[in-house]
Amino acid sequence: MHPTLEKTLQETEKEAETIICIDGNSGAGKDTLAEHIAEETGLKRLSAGEFFRQIAKEKNMTVGELSEKADKQTDIEVDKRTIKNALKQDCIIDSRIAGKILSDKADLIIRLQASLEERARRIAEREELGLEDAKKRVQKRDNDNEERYREYYGIELNNLETYDLIVDNTDLEIKEQNQLIEKALDMWFQEIK
Repeated sequence: MHPTLEKTLQETEKEAETIICIDGNSGAGKDTLAEHIAEETGLKRLSAGEFFRQIAKEKNMTVGELSEKADKQTDIEVDKRTIKNALKQDCIIDSRIAGKILSDKADLIIRLQASLEERARRIAEREELGLEDAKKRVQKRDNDNEERYREYYGIELNNLETYDLIVDNTDLEIKEQNQLIEKALDMWFQEIK
């Protein structure tokens, strides 16, 4: 892990009783699931994407402009803010890597997965793109993220050992996924009480 994040983890005391991390690639459904769990539990929802948008606003840039110019320091600042905010309050975090960064501090780490084709279909629908364009964009983003997180943090995104629960939602309706997760949350938090 990057020394700045190690230092942030060491210097920030965990005040939260419950931290749930939801990781996954683009289009896996992190936002949707985090929003559902937040509504069901009353936990605060944090999003690495929201911290990225805050940084863009602070720099008087659009998200697109910052995305094009984003560098290692931008990623580290997003993850640093994610760590600090997560440890201060009971929350759900949706991110690509929060579960890996907060693996020793989180109470439950969920990995969402879906096939490339399904993720591309979701993104095409959401962003009004053609399916082939969305598929190319998702594949490029996956490859770029894999390379970036390996280089910046020594994290292998495809290493699934960190996760307490892995859900492949390729063929699940949102309602089915939410019911599955609700059952898992009930079981998980009964066990740790």
